[in-house]
Amino acid sequence: MYFDESAWVAIGFALFIMLIWKKAGAALVGMLDGRSDKISAELNEAKQLREDAARELKKFEGMKKEAEAEAKTIISNALTAADRIREDAESRAKDTIARREAQATAKIKAAEASLITELRGTAASLAVNAARDLMISSLDEKASLQLVEQSVSQIAATK
Repeated sequence: MYFDESAWVAIGFALFIMLIWKKAGAALVGMLDGRSDKISAELNEAKQLREDAARELKKFEGMKKEAEAEAKTIISNALTAADRIREDAESRAKDTIARREAQATAKIKAAEASLITELRGTAASLAVNAARDLMISSLDEKASLQLVEQSVSQIAATK
């Protein structure tokens, strides 16, 4: 079998392509495998980051719910405390008003008693003065001596 020059060139070219393909193909496959591994690693990392973000989101949502529940509790406690303070203030105000009314009533009664005592004293003094003036004007000397003697005999009888 005789091959001419073009057949040898074709065979040489085919061998050259096979050798290049074998060497370059391995390099291309290695590059593509490396790129595939890199893409796979990046996808795994992205998946891991997504899972971490989802966990953090759930964690913060839970914290938000806890904070909202705590805020509601604080508000409820504040309203209860405000009601209690208002009730205490009303109770103290009622007690103060009742105490002041009692004090005012006592002062009024004391003033009435003082005024009644003063009026009685003034009335007694006026009655004594009026009786004395009446006696002085209506009694003559004889009648006054008779009264003095009668008084002396009454005093002597009581001893």
